[in-house]
Amino acid sequence: MERVWADTHVTDDSLVQCISEIRKALGSEASALLRTVPKQGYCLDASHASARRLPLFSTVRIAALVLVSAALALSALLLAPRLQTASEVQSIAVLPFENLSGNAEQAYYSNGLAEELIVNLSRIADLRVVSRAASFSVAESASDPRQVARELRVSYLVDGSVRREGQTLRITAALIDGANGENIWADSYSGAEADVFALQETVLTELVRVMSVRLSRQERERLGVRGTRDVDAFDNYLRGRELAGFLTASHNEQAEEAFAEAIRRDPDYAAAHAQLSIVLSMRVEYGWTNDMTNTLARAVWHAERAVSLSPDLPFAHFALGRLLSRSFISDLAEASAEFEKAIELDPNYTDAYAFYAIVQVSDGRAEDALNTISEAFARNPVPPYWYFMSVGAANFHLGNYEAAEAALTELLQRNPNLQNALRLLIATYGHMGRLDDAEWLTMEYEALGGPAAITEIMQLVNIEHPPYREAVIDGLRLAGLPE
Repeated sequence: MERVWADTHVTDDSLVQCISEIRKALGSEASALLRTVPKQGYCLDASHASARRLPLFSTVRIAALVLVSAALALSALLLAPRLQTASEVQSIAVLPFENLSGNAEQAYYSNGLAEELIVNLSRIADLRVVSRAASFSVAESASDPRQVARELRVSYLVDGSVRREGQTLRITAALIDGANGENIWADSYSGAEADVFALQETVLTELVRVMSVRLSRQERERLGVRGTRDVDAFDNYLRGRELAGFLTASHNEQAEEAFAEAIRRDPDYAAAHAQLSIVLSMRVEYGWTNDMTNTLARAVWHAERAVSLSPDLPFAHFALGRLLSRSFISDLAEASAEFEKAIELDPNYTDAYAFYAIVQVSDGRAEDALNTISEAFARNPVPPYWYFMSVGAANFHLGNYEAAEAALTELLQRNPNLQNALRLLIATYGHMGRLDDAEWLTMEYEALGGPAAITEIMQLVNIEHPPYREAVIDGLRLAGLPE
């Protein structure tokens, strides 16, 4: 403090905030390069840095490999045995489709078509389909299809491109053998933009045929592109989905406009209703509205409308379950039912598993939560950071504090500003008797604006099961936090 801010009036919180920002900037390298030394400070450990400067492409690839390895190791350490082995089903990943339209702003359309293919393939029980987040992430860091297949642990890859010019559309697709990187099948399809739904169905049918996938009667009935047949509604839906992923207030409003336009064009577009429900829910979660009551009412209406319009659409049940699981509504029984239905309809829906696990913890079912989240890790080899929250929470409430610490630390290394993880890790350190670590973590929590009093913290903890709430309170007390 004296060296850096000798002539400036700042507090210790300033240092904590700066360290938090440095960790965020370092990203996946933060855990190796920046260590907390309890009661002393922070250490930048350059011995973990590369001896030579690597090209950006290589650095990203290495970071992705480290991330995959860490995720797999953690899943083996922290999770219960998987309910289904990967060898029992064929496995496939759809890579982002290349945008050949000559306009970078059209990327949402090509990526959207790839994601729609993922959604449709996921309805097949005899396929393990990797999530969009995982396949797109690994594809950005590796160019060799064999490497991509190894990292995603799949047998097949689907690659393709989209050229959209004026009212014409050309889609190419290829099925790649992950073992040798060779094309098993490839074809191209051209037509008017209004033919997009027929082109999607042709690609889907051909992929299923080439892989000789067995389909049940229900799967044969569900297989195919559904939702809307209005080209403009579909375009607005894809655009809204892209905008919603940016997670800012302005993008949230733009996403709402896009989904609302899709619904105006096709009032029975269930997926657009479901997406709009999530956009409105997130507006409340992130504090982007001054009218929480009306925003929530609209979110509930659109989620229920989606389910009523398309009862066999997994995403509709996910959207309603997600909304009902939020602390401002918290109907855990109904949320559980919706997530179970989403998983029944789409066994590959890893986000549904992950959200359901969080609900199970909140409802006092930590062992069930570990089984559920193990399915998400088994089906998604590159899990998002937030999957580790349910792993940490479940192990915490089972008294497995070392496993809880490992999961929560992984989570915070990938998102240092996640306050609910900080709160639970402070309680974990309390139970472990690691008071120095708890003290430092409390400082970081306060620097992010979190209240460091037990009563205030418990108002933010979305745990309904009384014994589980008491375990958190006891951990915070043991960590030395005031009432």
